[in-house]
Amino acid sequence: METQLPFVGMAREIERLSLAFATGDPLLLLGPQGSGKTRLIKEALFSHDHVLYIAWQPSLHALLAAMARALIAVRHAGFISRAKLSTDPEAWLAVQASIRLKGLLWAAVESSPVPMVLDGIAGAGFPTYRVLQRIYHTPGVALFAASRDTFSLGALARLFWNPAKALNIPPLHGRDAEQLFEAAADHFKLRDLDLDEFREKVLASAGGNPGQIIEMCRLATQPQYHAGR
Repeated sequence: METQLPFVGMAREIERLSLAFATGDPLLLLGPQGSGKTRLIKEALFSHDHVLYIAWQPSLHALLAAMARALIAVRHAGFISRAKLSTDPEAWLAVQASIRLKGLLWAAVESSPVPMVLDGIAGAGFPTYRVLQRIYHTPGVALFAASRDTFSLGALARLFWNPAKALNIPPLHGRDAEQLFEAAADHFKLRDLDLDEFREKVLASAGGNPGQIIEMCRLATQPQYHAGR
C-alpha cells in the first residue's frame, strides 16, 4: 500500500502489532502479496522507531549486510565499536565476508539487544536459520517477521512455529475497500474516466486486497486502457 494513500482498515491488526513492538513479544505477520503487511509494519514503526526494519534479502550475505546497515544507521554502539568503520560505511560493507558480519552482528546484539522486524521472508535456508536462531534466542532481543504464509518461511518456520504468535492479515471490509479505491482514483487522477463500472470490477476482482486495488488503479492510467484495448 503506497504511503501517499491513506492507511485504511486493520485497526485490530495495528493495535496487536504495536503492542508486540512495545512489549517485545515476537509476532509473525501472515498474508498474501498485496495484503498490506509492509504498510502495516511501517505504520506501527512510526510510534516504535526503536524496532529496526529489515527488508528480506534472498542470500545470507545480503541479509547480513542489510542487518549491519540497519545497525549502522541507528549508530548501534555495540556494532560501531567492534566494526571500526571507515568514513564510508558502504565501502566498508562491500569488502566484508559473511563470517565476519555474522560474528559482528552476534556480538553486537548480545552486548546491546535490539528488536528487529524481518519483512518479506521467502524461502529461508538453514544457514540463515542458524544465524537468526542465535539472535532470536538472545535475551532481550525481539524478532518479528512477515511472510506470505508459513510455507514461505522456509527453514525459519522452526523459529516462528507457534500459531498463537501469528497474526493473519484479513482482506479489507467492503467500506474500507471502497474508501481505498476512491483515494487511489484521486491519487492516479482517474476522475475523468467513467468509474462506476470500473469501481465495481476492481472491488470484485481484488476481494479486499489493498495492493490489488491500488495496482488496478495504477494500470488504469496507461494509454491502452483509455483506448479501450
